[in-house]
Amino acid sequence: MHLILLLSGLSFQFSHGLQPQFAFFQTPKTWSEAQSICREQCFDLATINDMREMKIVLEAVGDKYDDAVWIGLLKGTTPRWHWSLADDDFYKEGERNYLLWSSINVNYNCPFFKDGKLNMVSCEYQRYSVCFDARQQGADRYILNTRRMVWTAARDFCRAHYTDLTSLRNDAEYQIVQQVANGSEVYVGLFRDPWEWSDQTDSSFRYWNPDEPVWTDSTQTCVAMLKVNSGKWGDRACTETHPFVCDCRNKLSFIKLRISPQDSMLDLSNPSVQADILEQMSQKLKTNNTTAVFHLNWRKKSDGTIFTKEP
Repeated sequence: MHLILLLSGLSFQFSHGLQPQFAFFQTPKTWSEAQSICREQCFDLATINDMREMKIVLEAVGDKYDDAVWIGLLKGTTPRWHWSLADDDFYKEGERNYLLWSSINVNYNCPFFKDGKLNMVSCEYQRYSVCFDARQQGADRYILNTRRMVWTAARDFCRAHYTDLTSLRNDAEYQIVQQVANGSEVYVGLFRDPWEWSDQTDSSFRYWNPDEPVWTDSTQTCVAMLKVNSGKWGDRACTETHPFVCDCRNKLSFIKLRISPQDSMLDLSNPSVQADILEQMSQKLKTNNTTAVFHLNWRKKSDGTIFTKEP
């Protein structure tokens, strides 16, 4: 007998290369109310992927709020590693998770780089850092910042003067940064936090106000743009009522599917298997509709699982 599994949900959207469109709703709502309205009228609460989109949101909101504006970021339950430079096109398969550790401490969230390896440290320690400049070529893209800063200040410095803190995607990049650091302990763009986007996308872009820690247990659950910090983000109680920004670029659709594996040994919790299923479905959709571009993602449940076995 084959196992019959019910997927918790498969999301897809149609993309025609449109400029991201963010809609600002001025009527104050709680975070959950804002989420419901955005999902009904647009796509979801706004997910922001990079500084270009952040500037679009800042222009859309302008000066038309008094205190705070909800976006789609909220605290999850599991801290995860991210790179500050969030552009998906910047990373090949496996490069986001190519992490060479010298030491790991679960109490810290901002690694520093030294002698070819990553080491855990508090984000509040002041260190040199290495910036990345996408406008340059080769080793010139990696710049040593010899001003000692906490991690968030180093990130903001690199974004203001270059592109971002550097990522470490492969052996070659580790070697270049080692040469640039010249024996110093330097911050790179890696950080850990539990924040998740409402639409389940994996954007690692963060635009916290200067006083916001990378992550502590004491932070509130939902995130808003703060007027006092010129639109930079801060955590707020989700029950507060504020205006909000929706992402209206595309409409999100959810499909429930049943899968009967022909191979009883197939591990449907394996990310590679899940990716293969999405690829097969994508090819099928393209066969039926050659004009649209489909972006398929599994919608995970709160415990991180995708599949549920039917009784």
